[in-house]
Amino acid sequence: MKLEPAVALLVNGRQLTTHQLEVIEAIYETGSQKAAAKKLGIATPVLHRYLHQIEAKVNARLVDSTPRGTVLNSDGEEMAKEFIALKRKLGRTGKVVIGCTVVTEELVMSALSAIDHADEYDLIISTDERNMRDFNARMMDLVILDDPIYAYETDGAQWEEVAEDRLLHIERSQVYGVFRFGAQRIGFKYLESKGTQFRKERQDHSLSSLIRSNMSFFVNESLALRKGLSLKSATDPDLLKHKILGIYWEERPEVVAVLKEMAKRSLRN
Repeated sequence: MKLEPAVALLVNGRQLTTHQLEVIEAIYETGSQKAAAKKLGIATPVLHRYLHQIEAKVNARLVDSTPRGTVLNSDGEEMAKEFIALKRKLGRTGKVVIGCTVVTEELVMSALSAIDHADEYDLIISTDERNMRDFNARMMDLVILDDPIYAYETDGAQWEEVAEDRLLHIERSQVYGVFRFGAQRIGFKYLESKGTQFRKERQDHSLSSLIRSNMSFFVNESLALRKGLSLKSATDPDLLKHKILGIYWEERPEVVAVLKEMAKRSLRN
């Protein structure tokens, strides 16, 4: 008898098989359907057929056509990243698992580069919401939070301040897009405190999509600067200043080492 663990995801209530998820992963990692087909050892038309079957199954489009070809859209990328993260979790071998987002990714990686035995760590990049679900399930040892409110809502955990950031408020109308990264709740609580009328239209993983839209939105200043974006904030960013926190269950030496290195780099900046 041969027993093997398998990874599956529920998408819009429909379960995708490991094979179907590997198709999405291959497109994500190679950047094109042709290259993905080659990686999987199948013909490109066969991959197209698999992709159409997957989209029909979850009732959602997962790719967009661009001048350079057909690529995964934000939903497709989210699915690929979730599958990759799940595979890493299934393969845990006692390493220290750290969760962060695209906002803090560079800071965390810089800290890890200065630590001896960096191969003893696994880094998973997702949203605060997803990372905290895994943290509360004891599948992560340390989460670097964009949104400090999550730490205040979690009982029994310890946390430390590792950096500081500010939100930029891009105001275009009363209709807001909710960027999936950053301290979004702080931005919207500020609007509520000012009595500002607003409506949340949708959540978006893509900052470029929000910039191209006519919607208002909040984005972390550090991320905008790192991407070389010149965005004018309608609100003084100092009014939307907040802490970046590291939350953890146990004060393990490996966890403390990362927090210290992050704090050092934050002070230099």
